[in-house]
Order: sequence, then structure tokens, then C-alpha cells
Amino acid sequence: MLKTVLIVLFLLYGIPLFGLRYRWRSTVYRRSDWKINILPWFGHDTMALFTNRYFRDEAERAMARRFRLYLAGYLVVLVVILLLP
Repeated sequence: MLKTVLIVLFLLYGIPLFGLRYRWRSTVYRRSDWKINILPWFGHDTMALFTNRYFRDEAERAMARRFRLYLAGYLVVLVVILLLP
């Protein structure tokens, strides 16, 4: 029962991820078209997770902090789901 509740929580928690990921990738790659979500560019995404190299002003850095925090919470819920029997 707990695992089912956590899976539902995981799915609901993932809904805002699409918008956050779009803003993240638009900032990192400096593009704003819809194709940014489907193009498989992962090198810059990964580097941007650990550095502020791609973020120019404080608003972009704040968005990056929110995305990193959201992603960390998402990963914590996923790990808990996987570790439960």
C-alpha cells in the first residue's frame, strides 16, 4: 500500500517537471523553440547541474537552484520507491 501511494506521489510530483525542464534547457542552450525538449543534448545539461557556467544573471541562477532542488526531491522519492520491498 505504501509503495502504491509513493508511486502516485512520484507521478504527481513529476507533472511540474516538464515545465521546469523546458525552462532549464531553454536557459542552458539559449533556445526557446519546442524542439528543445526532444533534442538529446545531455552534455551541457549535466555540466549545468554542477556549475553556474550557463546562467548569466541572478534570476537564471535562482531558477537553476529551484530545478536542482526539485530534481533532488524527485530522485529521493524514486530511491525510496526502489528500496521498499
